[in-house]
Amino acid sequence: MARSMTGFGSGTARADGWHAEVTIRTWNHRFLSVRTRSLGDRPNLQAKIEERAKEAFQRGEIGIWLSLQPDLSVDDRALFDHTAAHAAYKEIARLASDLSLAEAPTLEELIRVGGLQPIEEADEDVWPVVLEALEEALAQATLSRRGEGAILAEELQRLLGELTEHTAFVTQRLPEITSGLRDRLNERVAELQLNVDEERLESELVFLVDRFDVQEELVRLGSHIERAGALLESEDPIGKELDFISQELLREVNTIGSKARDSEVSSRVIDMKLCVEQFREQVQNVE
Repeated sequence: MARSMTGFGSGTARADGWHAEVTIRTWNHRFLSVRTRSLGDRPNLQAKIEERAKEAFQRGEIGIWLSLQPDLSVDDRALFDHTAAHAAYKEIARLASDLSLAEAPTLEELIRVGGLQPIEEADEDVWPVVLEALEEALAQATLSRRGEGAILAEELQRLLGELTEHTAFVTQRLPEITSGLRDRLNERVAELQLNVDEERLESELVFLVDRFDVQEELVRLGSHIERAGALLESEDPIGKELDFISQELLREVNTIGSKARDSEVSSRVIDMKLCVEQFREQVQNVE
């Protein structure tokens, strides 16, 4: 089933003293572009998140936001790096001794020199909780894209059905077009009062029919419509191929319009062009 390129998903997880929140928004894009925000200080973690997102999506612009905070609900959770604080305190105390200061360093002085640093875990230690939140967000975003994709597929199938009706009409008109060409040719010969050999006249008629025949274009058009309909039932990413098919549809319709010398067909060609343009516009949203 077709999937849209626009979607939204979020996920949260708590584990190992950390609280992770992941938000994913996706938009239309010709290719796959993944960008992770708010992780400039954790390049390794950013790379892992983007790699996982590229496994989940094949097309679209993917924006990912991560909030990683200490889990304050854990009673014994250390907010500051005690080892760094002790080292900073010892250094200040030694400096106070060297300067023969009477008072020992205070906690306020320790804070001023940056001795109380928030505790930081290695990327490998926080990855499990981040991955749990990321997987939930990816699942929701995928579900959102599938929901919109189902609506898109329904509209695209409707347009293909409309295009099929127009194609059938033009196909049914072909015998009448041929008959009209014969009548016009006979009328022209009669007007000019020419004495034309029947075989020569038939040969000219065959030439005209061949020149304005659109049977091959109609066959190719039908083949493209059938292929597009089959793709809309596929579970694989289909947006790029549908985009290519839409270009082929327009090419065949334009050729039919330029070759067919018939007012009713010309009117239908306009409707066919509008139909193909709408199809192509909708395809830009498909993954």
